[in-house]
Amino acid sequence: MEEVESYQHILKLLENKAAVKQKIFQTTSDVFNQFKTVLHEIGLDMQADFSKKNQNVEITYSDKGDFEVQLKFSGDVLVLSMHSNVFSFPPEHEINKLKYVEEDPLRKYCGIIHIHNFLADSLKYNRSSDIGYLLGRIFINKEEHFFVDGQSQLGFLFNSFHKGKLKKQQVRKILELAIIYCMEFDLLTPPFETVRLITLEERQYMGSNSGYPTGKHMGYKFKTELDDQFLPVSRKK
Repeated sequence: MEEVESYQHILKLLENKAAVKQKIFQTTSDVFNQFKTVLHEIGLDMQADFSKKNQNVEITYSDKGDFEVQLKFSGDVLVLSMHSNVFSFPPEHEINKLKYVEEDPLRKYCGIIHIHNFLADSLKYNRSSDIGYLLGRIFINKEEHFFVDGQSQLGFLFNSFHKGKLKKQQVRKILELAIIYCMEFDLLTPPFETVRLITLEERQYMGSNSGYPTGKHMGYKFKTELDDQFLPVSRKK
């Protein structure tokens, strides 16, 4: 009897969680394609409007496949990437306290789209030790409801998970705010003392990769300085 009950429980989980997670993956993929389309439109608009003022500033849209897209503008690259897994939230998270989620706990399961900022030269010269910055995470559930966890205005303008589906004008606003943040977030030179000493290995790396390992916030950093500062955003399920 217990074996039958266990097997029925497996079927129940497949019916509920597994099927829902598959639906969320497809929904997130559809939303990601919408982000791709709008990012392409923004890139074309930027090219058309800014080329009249300065043709030397490169603006390039690049579709990298099902899970990544990039927009390069001058010295920055906005990178959007869709995670292939579906995530939930810790019990203490505010999402679990929403009436919207309490009415259907499966609504808390979400796909994620990440928005990162990289320096264009980091990708051009394949400087693998360079730092990219997470600007925002877009969470999408099975009903295409969403919220954004992120920097600056991205962190508080789009946090009404229960209110409705993601609309095209919201997609454009999210992307425009991310681009603005990239351009206002300047590359800063570090204090002299922090880069005064380097090893021969680091110098050889610099010669083959066009410069110091670089990130905007501190200017230049080596990997040993980063180990305790940049932890994974979330654990795979």
